[in-house]
Amino acid sequence: MNNILTTPEPVTTHWDCPECGGTGTLSPDICPVCLGAKYIDVATITNWMLDFMESRGCDPDEIEQLRTENPDPLTLTFCLEICIALK
Repeated sequence: MNNILTTPEPVTTHWDCPECGGTGTLSPDICPVCLGAKYIDVATITNWMLDFMESRGCDPDEIEQLRTENPDPLTLTFCLEICIALK
């Protein structure tokens, strides 16, 4: 048996911007979501997803609860998919 400890994969703290795809621009303007940074952090993606859910007509009370709970982006993605499926 091999008892070598393995280190977990590092946690990704930045993702390519979902609006511009990591280019930083929306021909030829600077991307309004990432403001040209090409990536977004956890707080920004959380706010972006909650704002997107709100724009799609998801329940405002549920969105407010998600804002206070500060869930991870994977949980928000799941909530967004459910919200859109119910619409």
